[in-house]
Amino acid sequence: MGRSKTLYQVQQLDTQIDNATKRIRDIDILLGDTKSLDDAQKDHSIKEIALLTKKKVLASAEVVVGDHSLKIDQNQKKLYSGSVTNPKELEDIQLESESLKRHLSVLEERQLEAMLEMEEAQNEFDLTSSIMASIRSKIESDSSALNSEKVDLKHSIVELTNHKETFISSNDIPDLPTYQSIRKSSGGIAVTLMISDSCSSCGANIPSAIAQEARSPVKLAFCPTCRRVLHPG
Repeated sequence: MGRSKTLYQVQQLDTQIDNATKRIRDIDILLGDTKSLDDAQKDHSIKEIALLTKKKVLASAEVVVGDHSLKIDQNQKKLYSGSVTNPKELEDIQLESESLKRHLSVLEERQLEAMLEMEEAQNEFDLTSSIMASIRSKIESDSSALNSEKVDLKHSIVELTNHKETFISSNDIPDLPTYQSIRKSSGGIAVTLMISDSCSSCGANIPSAIAQEARSPVKLAFCPTCRRVLHPG
């Protein structure tokens, strides 16, 4: 087996391991990302506070209307009970009755406004509740799928690592230290394909003498630009 081909096969296994490892890191980031749920819960809490405030306002308006209605009832009983016979006093009670009734209309209008505002706040609260539940459900579903994928990736890494170790132990690879050194300095890619006398990693044109060496099974050629091992594609 040619020197570059052997290293290229090791590179393919390492690339698969690297990709699986990177995907696991990405999954961990996704699993730890709770921003959408946090934002939904924050909005939900804001709407809940607003709803409670509107409910208190409505309750207060209802008490005021109730108390005022009670005053009207007392006024009417006094007016028609026959206990008051003085014309001037009766006139005052009548004027008070009309004033109380006019103010009741104002209070009832305020109560209606408070009720409408409370209903609007309730609708907004219900909407945020629905959104939050939907986001939580999606996160749970996604988390289940991501955790399952993570387990599969870990199994894959174990299998690929075992395959790599078996391959290395079954082949004499004197260039392995060189390969490992280049991998550290070249972003994990130590062996690159040479396609049409060009480096597939950096795009540099490969001189004919180096290209000829790259095609030789007994020589090891390097890209003059990125210094990766060239393997004819």
